[in-house]
Amino acid sequence: MRRAIWLGAYLCLLFAFQPMASAESSNRVSVILSESGSVYREVAEGFSTSLAGKYAVQVDVLDALQDRDIKQKDLAGDLIVPVGVRSMRRVYGLHPNHASILSLMVPREAAASIIENANMTGREAAVYIDQPLSRSLSFIRKLLPHVENVGLVLSDEAQSDIPVYRQEAARLKIDLVVETVATSLDVSQALQRLLHRVDVLLMLPDAKVVNDSTVRLILLTSYRQQIPVVGFSRGLATAGAVAAVVSDPSSIGHEGAMLVRQWNPSTGALPPSRPASEFSLVFNNQVARSLGVDIPEDGKELLKWRNSLE
Repeated sequence: MRRAIWLGAYLCLLFAFQPMASAESSNRVSVILSESGSVYREVAEGFSTSLAGKYAVQVDVLDALQDRDIKQKDLAGDLIVPVGVRSMRRVYGLHPNHASILSLMVPREAAASIIENANMTGREAAVYIDQPLSRSLSFIRKLLPHVENVGLVLSDEAQSDIPVYRQEAARLKIDLVVETVATSLDVSQALQRLLHRVDVLLMLPDAKVVNDSTVRLILLTSYRQQIPVVGFSRGLATAGAVAAVVSDPSSIGHEGAMLVRQWNPSTGALPPSRPASEFSLVFNNQVARSLGVDIPEDGKELLKWRNSLE
């Protein structure tokens, strides 16, 4: 009788771990979330689900790990996946020498700054929270057909990108009006110089510009001057942006899994960094009505708008 009970328990355990055992390789994929919140969990879930059967995925929250725990993940043939800037900074700060690193849901400018001196030799990549500027500007052209001047507030670290941004805008017959700031404290004055010269303000995920201390200022100041704001997250649309082009956390996780499927564990090489290919258009109906901005009336029209941006 005892033997039967023991055998039954053994079989239950065996089947419980069957999905992990069926992964194609023993290479470890370790996801480290910056926070335990739902947004980070959605990234991890989209990532893990898309890799089911390919690699076993372990998920940890950054604050639960000591430096030595992270260093133990730095082995050749393994992959560390920080989700969010906070996790990315800590992982790179430990100077990994062996594992590959795929960062998810990070702003492009911040990721480039962190990676710059890491000497990862092709073992690094990221899936950005940013939308391609061409996609955002094309959306603005669709939303506001007669727009001529689009405003941007950028941190001083992003100045080198301005010529590329202007070139992309010129293709759509849009003029970019750009203000740069050294710190978040400069954002208010930058808006004062900028808003009377533009038809719309485009917010990019630049932490010096858009953060907890500036979001309300940007949205309220723009609204009072009747300047529509186009953002990059659902939260910004809810808070007062007229619209946003958004790659949801699950889409970013799925995009990361697509990169992992092209990862070469034997060399550590990862494909180039990129934004998520999946995206949605979200609108704040109340703000749109107040500013006289026409938005899609139904799901069919919304789908046409979205398809026109691909």
